[in-house]
Amino acid sequence: MKRSKGLVPVLLLLAVWPAHVAAQTAGDSSRNIGVVTTLAGDATVARASLSTPRALRFKDDVFLRDRISTAERSIVRVLLGGKALVTVRELSALTITEDTGRSTIDLSSGKIAMGVLRQRMRPGEVIEIRTPNAIAAIRGTVLVVELIAEPGGSAGAPRYTTKVHVLHGLVEVSDPKNPGAPPAQVGALESWSRTGSEPSALVPLSPTAAEQVFVGLHAAPQIAEGPSEFIQSVTTREHAKAVAVAEFLAPEVAGAGAGGDGNGPTAPPSARGATTPGITDAPVLPMIASNPSQPGAGGPGGPTGLARFSFSGQPVTQPGSLYSLSRGLTDAPAVPILEATNSSLTIGQSLMEISGGATFSSTGTAPLLYLDPTQLSATSLLTLSGGGSVSLVGTLFHDQGGVLSLQSDFLRLSGGGFVGSGASALVDLVGSTAASAGGLLSVGANAVMDLVNASAPLLSLTRSAALATGSSLADISGASVKLGQLASLTASSLTIQGHGLNLTGGASMTVAGDLFRIANGSTLTITNGALLNLSGGSSLTVTGALINFIGTGNALNITNNLCGNGCAMIGRLPVFVPAGVQLNQAIILSSPILNLTGNTLNIAAGSAAIVVTGGAQVKQGP
Repeated sequence: MKRSKGLVPVLLLLAVWPAHVAAQTAGDSSRNIGVVTTLAGDATVARASLSTPRALRFKDDVFLRDRISTAERSIVRVLLGGKALVTVRELSALTITEDTGRSTIDLSSGKIAMGVLRQRMRPGEVIEIRTPNAIAAIRGTVLVVELIAEPGGSAGAPRYTTKVHVLHGLVEVSDPKNPGAPPAQVGALESWSRTGSEPSALVPLSPTAAEQVFVGLHAAPQIAEGPSEFIQSVTTREHAKAVAVAEFLAPEVAGAGAGGDGNGPTAPPSARGATTPGITDAPVLPMIASNPSQPGAGGPGGPTGLARFSFSGQPVTQPGSLYSLSRGLTDAPAVPILEATNSSLTIGQSLMEISGGATFSSTGTAPLLYLDPTQLSATSLLTLSGGGSVSLVGTLFHDQGGVLSLQSDFLRLSGGGFVGSGASALVDLVGSTAASAGGLLSVGANAVMDLVNASAPLLSLTRSAALATGSSLADISGASVKLGQLASLTASSLTIQGHGLNLTGGASMTVAGDLFRIANGSTLTITNGALLNLSGGSSLTVTGALINFIGTGNALNITNNLCGNGCAMIGRLPVFVPAGVQLNQAIILSSPILNLTGNTLNIAAGSAAIVVTGGAQVKQGP
């Protein structure tokens, strides 16, 4: 679907369910053919076994010949047979039937979106969406179908307009009253429409029109626990949100072709040969902004409105990670993953988790995770492991005026590679109050982090932001890290329980600019640790200053008992190296502190600012 790049296609993320369905007659209304994966608002279901329609509920089974109706401001999503996800807009009604090799959705009013996974379809199998004046035959597609009743029909009956919008794949649309006529071929980013029995029209789907197509089809993810047998049937790692098999429907996002061309990859190993159903919430998600170079109407300081997960004034509880990518999958969004305003998020694990050789590459400049203001409780912001890789050209996390509580480090890299090249800080806290039981950054053996091309620091605190960590700010073990700056404070405070920077196990770190910039009345306080602690053959090279005070009224406070038998002084910094180690080889400092006039350097008696042991080395200066 190369011709869709730069427009606004929409990806429906699907879960995988075994394709095998035993052949039964269309009249077997007791047969389970699907499950409700999302329910926002109110909806009803009518079926032969019920005397009256009853309320539809999240995780309800859907049976053959069920009629589903949605109320105002309501959305329902139904996963059908593991190969199709149907999103039903408000004030819509449909009936689902099935015969050998053919599933049919009769749309009697409203608007639906559907994503069909071609790789799960059997040879010759087809899914049809029927309206009074059109039949859309689908084999591997993302599309939206609208049915609009208009006055002017015979005997007072409404005259219908059917619109078929195709985002991906190829759809054949035929006339139910003239089955012998050749069907119209509707390709990716095209819209077909017909009113009554008049001739149909086929037009391109513009970026603006593509955005409008999905109005009313968005809803927050359904987040809920379930019985153990339900949870055990999940074939993806996080049952409350979907990343699975996205690559099959959006080649420009996930790599090799798929969908309507018939040349896509096979299902992931966890799906092939499965014998139990899998389910995951799968909202309709905008994937590519019409102009990726612009973050949207909100600009860098506001939400784009295009995020995959959007919350406004909502309490959200998620037992796992909000977003995860694994099993070698690829995702390359140009829009944010999360935007939340005035909400409360409780995430059991990470906001983002990349593992299992997966590749995540964000091409957008808007913050990938944006909160303004929002309360967040999570284990971490990002975890990267198992050979996964992350590439960003913008900010990873921006919070404005929020309250953050993390049970571990902000960023945890235990394997794989992380590359960033943005002009804004990777973690940007504006007027936020944040506390972490861990630190800002933890990088384990064999991991690589390269932010040297980024012009901004790893961490930025501005507008009275306050961050307190429960361990070292950055803990690097046996890994390679390259930064432009470590942290920048402007009229803010950073309190570290542990070392400012801890390098162990042969870790290597280079900083192209200053390690810390402390500006406009900011305070950096380090307790029970040193500014720098290096051991095990590790090395640190800082081209700029260790501490660069900007303006006046700033303070650096260090308290520990690391001097042991005594520290040497280099400039105004007490440093510790073991006996027998040549000080001028272990610690090489040029101008470690800049602009001390009008600022405060408070290092408690017996405290070390720098500790170097085990053959490690610190070099500061050009």
